[in-house]
Amino acid sequence: MKAWYVLGAALCLTACGGGGSSNREAPEVAASPTVKFFQADNGANGMQLWKTDGTEAGTSMVKVINAGGNASIEVLGTLGSKTVFKANDGIHGHELWVTDGTEAGTLLLKDILAGTGSTYIPSFAIADGTLFFGAYDNVNGTELWKTDGTAAGTIMVKDIQPGINGTGVSNLVTMGATVYFSASDGVAGYELWKSDGTAAGTVMVADINSGASPSNISEMINVDGMLYFGANDGTHGHELWKSDGTAAGTELVKDIRPGMDPSLPADLVAMDGVIYFSAAESTAQGAELWRTDGTAAGTELVKNINTSTGGSTTANGANLDFLNTVNDKLFFTARSVSGGDDELWVSDGTGAGTMSLFNAGNVYYLMVANDTALFVGEDAMHGQEMWTTDGTVAGTVLLKDIEPGASSSDFYSLGEVYFHENDAAPLVEVLPGAALIVAYRSDIGVELWKTDGTAAGTQLIKDINPGMGHGFDL
Repeated sequence: MKAWYVLGAALCLTACGGGGSSNREAPEVAASPTVKFFQADNGANGMQLWKTDGTEAGTSMVKVINAGGNASIEVLGTLGSKTVFKANDGIHGHELWVTDGTEAGTLLLKDILAGTGSTYIPSFAIADGTLFFGAYDNVNGTELWKTDGTAAGTIMVKDIQPGINGTGVSNLVTMGATVYFSASDGVAGYELWKSDGTAAGTVMVADINSGASPSNISEMINVDGMLYFGANDGTHGHELWKSDGTAAGTELVKDIRPGMDPSLPADLVAMDGVIYFSAAESTAQGAELWRTDGTAAGTELVKNINTSTGGSTTANGANLDFLNTVNDKLFFTARSVSGGDDELWVSDGTGAGTMSLFNAGNVYYLMVANDTALFVGEDAMHGQEMWTTDGTVAGTVLLKDIEPGASSSDFYSLGEVYFHENDAAPLVEVLPGAALIVAYRSDIGVELWKTDGTAAGTQLIKDINPGMGHGFDL
């Protein structure tokens, strides 16, 4: 069974404002729904571009982009009134498109890899109204590009490594109006770079692993104006680093696993200015839950969840996944026993406050909506269904049995496979707290739903492919 994920990237419409006099509070005005774009199949046209505002009437196909097959939509990001996405029209390959939500306003933005071939976009981020991304063409290889949502404004920022090999842009993240990323100029290996959107302002920040060897930067996040990421300086192995965007301000946070063996920090997430992540202090311990305040002294193990020893780092680790934060609580999935089920865990950042909440069966996914943690839990009575938790064992309960009985509603991953605007927290809302999901029910197939974290607020939006047909790929 697959896990469930939220859909898409948003085209945010203008919300209404409110006014008031000096002697009373301004009246509350209901927010206007946002419009989300996604790919779906109505049973007649294959996978094409659709949109929804969370209502049945507001859910419709925008355009048949590929009349001869699936358009393979991948939404990248929203720039004002336009949403940029990748699609295959059957003529130009998988290339960059833009939409304003109308058929006439849905257009090919740029055929980056000219002809029928498809460009490859490994990473992207939005900074100051500009979408930055790595893209491949057969002249320059993979280099840094940007777009403002217009054809004229879709250009390569800089040819960092001239020639077909390209610079291999990846791990894009923004800090202010600057985008940071990993790249190689062909001399220094893959290192930390930054760009302000100009060729002159696209420069290497630091050569962490001096010389031609790469530092292999991974999983960068921006926390309060400081970048945190994994990197290898050639001396300490792959460890936790930080950078303020300058060479002098780029430094090792801590050598968690001393020597050349790597601790491999992963799944970085922030809560109240503290970064939580998975790392392995040793093979015997395996990858477990750690925290850091950005100092070596403040980088410490939170809890050794899987206390097994012997064997590989992977076997001994807790297999942390789906780290999310809400209301000063960190939720995640972990294994307390090697080879066991993925359980739901919660932590307040201390070892004593880190505990298991659900271990009746596997937990397949976790997200936060409307200040509520939602997850796919499996038990013998209900199969795989939507559960909710307030961070206590008593408050961890079945939310809705969409497919009644022991059969599963089989929520599954569209969010991370096809929709990428917010990788760190793939919650996509049409109104505050109302998140889009995809679920299976035996009388309608796999269709579009929404949830606000309550049973009553978990509702089918539209049977896109009527009857038993699936609106979404299984």
